[in-house]
Amino acid sequence: MKTSLDHLERLIAFPSVSRDSNLDLIAYVRDFLSGCGIDSMLVHNEDGRKANLWATIGPKDVPGIVLSGHTDVVPVDGQAWSSDPFVVTARDERLYGRGTADMKSFLAIALALVPEMAALTRPIHLALSYDEEVGCLGAPTLIASLLNTVPRPAAVIVGEPTGMRVVTAHKSIFLFATHVRGFEVHSSLQDD
Repeated sequence: MKTSLDHLERLIAFPSVSRDSNLDLIAYVRDFLSGCGIDSMLVHNEDGRKANLWATIGPKDVPGIVLSGHTDVVPVDGQAWSSDPFVVTARDERLYGRGTADMKSFLAIALALVPEMAALTRPIHLALSYDEEVGCLGAPTLIASLLNTVPRPAAVIVGEPTGMRVVTAHKSIFLFATHVRGFEVHSSLQDD
């Protein structure tokens, strides 16, 4: 049986930087789940280079708990890493590697627990998305594809670190389109 550290080492090894494909990581998760007898569904982005993954462990016809996480990480370009960012390194009782905190450790723990989840009477859903780091682009397409096909979840647990504390609500996001008419002027000459 694979441990969470086994899964974490594999997940970190996939350089799933937002500008690149996440399909190798998704294939790893899909293959692991298939080996446990669990089917999964993929929802690809427009050019097919990235995919969300949805899988249900347990009964599919009752509300369950969603464990949600993103598969992309921020780039490492220009950063002074003291170890390979795509290899898990243990140092000072901590694990280092791009995505260990945000959020591949959460995914690794969920995957390690999949065999135990199979005995539950309520389902656990795994929702893995792409492009969270560049504007949460993948999650809306996944949600849209599920709206009429799965029962509304009883709860969603997002493994996103928020000050390393449990938060019972979403921080939210607001988008605004602003149009300004007029002409440019320096603040010291606003009467001109």
